[in-house]
Amino acid sequence: MKFSPAVAIAAAVVYSLLIAFRTEITAYDAVFALFLAAVSFKSAFRPFLRLLRLNLVILFICATVLIFHRDTSYALLIFLRANLILSANLLLFAPHGAMGIYYGFCGLKFPDRFTVLLFFVIKYIEILGAEYKKMRDSLRIRCFNPKTNLFTYKTFGYLVGMLFVKSMEKAKSLHHAMILRGFKGKLYPFNTHSLTASDAALVFVLLIQTALTIGQLI
Repeated sequence: MKFSPAVAIAAAVVYSLLIAFRTEITAYDAVFALFLAAVSFKSAFRPFLRLLRLNLVILFICATVLIFHRDTSYALLIFLRANLILSANLLLFAPHGAMGIYYGFCGLKFPDRFTVLLFFVIKYIEILGAEYKKMRDSLRIRCFNPKTNLFTYKTFGYLVGMLFVKSMEKAKSLHHAMILRGFKGKLYPFNTHSLTASDAALVFVLLIQTALTIGQLI
């Protein structure tokens, strides 16, 4: 099930705030996340892999709390809160990709300066990621094996330097292209997303989640 980017952003913010301020996680707090997992079951593999990678950082934070504060309940609370928030956000934006965030903020009528800046940030992260993958693949083809020696440090130094040079070249070419196209500080997105029955179902489940969470506080 695919949701409108604007509705997805609003739902992600509301659910994240509901869970972030909880001092005790119960099964009722997972209703919204379980709904997203159920409706996105066929396309949930990649978000699940990303969640597993992010859990390495979460487990490190939880281990720090356990070692230095010896507070098992607080470490478990951090683990559950982080996983609920991350899983919901990953499932909401998985069908749209990174640019879905940009379209979402455009749909929410955020200022042009913010949306333009967000567009270029997302675009350049994708560009630098693609350039890094090309360089990494070229090193693999040359049978590069990283070790703790001077040659490895120099190689990674050259890699970072080339990424910086290529980013500057891309920035200049993009700057010239925007000038030629008469850019005046505003972008006009081609993809417009109207509200659908899926969005109505998402809002309905979010309202149920909000009622359940507030009901536990009363």
